[in-house]
Amino acid sequence: MKYAALLYPHQNIRYRESLLKITQEELRMTLQAAGCGSELEARYTGNAPFLIFETEELLRDWQRKLLERVAGIYVLFQMEEGGLQPMEPLAVAYLKEDFPALLKYKGKTNEMFTDAMMTMALASSDFSRVADSQLVVCDPMGGKGTTAMLALCHGYHGISVEISKSDHKEATDYVSRYLEFHKLKHKRTEAALTLKGQLGGREVKFVLADTQEHFKEGDTRTLRFIQADTQHLGSLLKPESVHLMITDLPYGVQKGTSGKDRGILQTVRESAVGWTSVLKKGGVLAVSFNANVTHRKDLAAIFEECGLTALQTANLRHWVETAIDRDILLVKKTAER
Repeated sequence: MKYAALLYPHQNIRYRESLLKITQEELRMTLQAAGCGSELEARYTGNAPFLIFETEELLRDWQRKLLERVAGIYVLFQMEEGGLQPMEPLAVAYLKEDFPALLKYKGKTNEMFTDAMMTMALASSDFSRVADSQLVVCDPMGGKGTTAMLALCHGYHGISVEISKSDHKEATDYVSRYLEFHKLKHKRTEAALTLKGQLGGREVKFVLADTQEHFKEGDTRTLRFIQADTQHLGSLLKPESVHLMITDLPYGVQKGTSGKDRGILQTVRESAVGWTSVLKKGGVLAVSFNANVTHRKDLAAIFEECGLTALQTANLRHWVETAIDRDILLVKKTAER
């Protein structure tokens, strides 16, 4: 059976080419996770970008739901007698897609790109076959919480760890406003965090549900915003409590742990052991970085020293803007480690 995936359009032609490259690898990994690996053909029809693939049998429902998580796909078609038959989506978003998109700020990573990293991490983890379950997704350098909010849209539990008090406040204030505006039943709690007997930050936790009925039944999701230094993550979260970790490293020499200025590699080096400790066996960390500043082999070496395994992918390095070529590294905590 032949299928055609129509990709999201993008006004910037250079980024459009990057989107095609990223989505092609995202779809390839997802097809492999779905047990129907296939060669992909990139094709433009009427200036619209498509990825064409073929399977031996009709896609099953669970396979279609997995493919619907591919962030770069706008519409999935079944090809029949030279025509395209659009396939109705099977998966239902837990929250509306505007949830992670409405909060705008300078330097924000495009939420579609973050979602693509999450899909790649899921597809290469041991949890792709249970993608509908309540997985836990953590961003150890969370900024204003885009990753955690995206996780919630997929019905997952989200955790965002950020050292900046102002970013932490802006993110949690936004979530409160959003939930109240949409009349979503929730409970917000705040607590101080103690590390080694001293104040180590604060946590704002939201317990919520997509409907009032689910909230009453206790069928809820948790969104945690932790204002703390990421190098303490191993003390802030339970060991092996996170299925997927997604983060976008600062693109230059910016603030590191404890607010000090230093190279980003030093920050990662100080934090990698803690990040590894909270990741479940079979879990995957997806990290994006500016390849003009941070070298892939150096970043991979840090995680491999902690027992993680760097995964092979297609070349995902792509242009973002002047002086920024972004790349993605996937590392996995294998069962043998």
